[in-house]
Amino acid sequence: MTLERLYVIPHGDEILDNPNKESKELRDKITEVTSGDNSESILVLTPHGVSLSRGIAIINTENLYGEYQIKTALLKSSHKTDKQLVRNIVSEFGKDLVEVNFATSAGPLSTFPEDFGTIIPLTFFKQKRVAIIGQPRTTDRMKLMQLGESIWYAIDNMDTKVSVIFSADQAHTHNASGPYGFSDYARTYEDRIVKFFKSGSLDGVEDLQDDMISEAKPDSYWNMVILRGFLKNSGMKMVLDYHYVENYFGMLLAHGMK
Repeated sequence: MTLERLYVIPHGDEILDNPNKESKELRDKITEVTSGDNSESILVLTPHGVSLSRGIAIINTENLYGEYQIKTALLKSSHKTDKQLVRNIVSEFGKDLVEVNFATSAGPLSTFPEDFGTIIPLTFFKQKRVAIIGQPRTTDRMKLMQLGESIWYAIDNMDTKVSVIFSADQAHTHNASGPYGFSDYARTYEDRIVKFFKSGSLDGVEDLQDDMISEAKPDSYWNMVILRGFLKNSGMKMVLDYHYVENYFGMLLAHGMK
């Protein structure tokens, strides 16, 4: 087995800017949970990467590079793509996973931008090769679960150690002053997601109602369904490490264990 570690890590700027007690505690907890990660590569599933009108995007450029300005710093992130990991996942899942290149698939011009949903979680890790999958917004939840299952099989057949990050913030309508307004569904959705993680299982996350998701506006629901498929095949459980609502959106940290 070549899976090193499995994480759900949020990507709000606050985990690096630390404007309050909760954000500092979350930052410290992420540092603790990710310490000692001996993976050679990291797969990031991000809700803020490239999305396609058809299919699911997986980045297969030679290089990855991104810059992202937060209040306290300009973050810069540069990685080589783990092309073998990309090939394994594409081979396992099939034609619905679309390889995205830029200029060419190799060489110095072959560079794709990292988004903040990738850059922020990766700040907690040493330099490694990276593979990025953009989050699909398909209504076919069974296909999302199949992707999670395929990712597990692909990593299990790798000769190198791979960690997986599900980059995810939760409901975004907790506060009327936020950019997405207020909905009572935010609390309902947040409570349901927290309950799933406290139980260690995401069984049933694929059955959450469309109106709840639409009103709560999580950026990561689709990634949570993919994670459900991953857990189904791996036999792992999730451990909830930290959760709080930052102004208008929820941030949750969890890791997987056998």
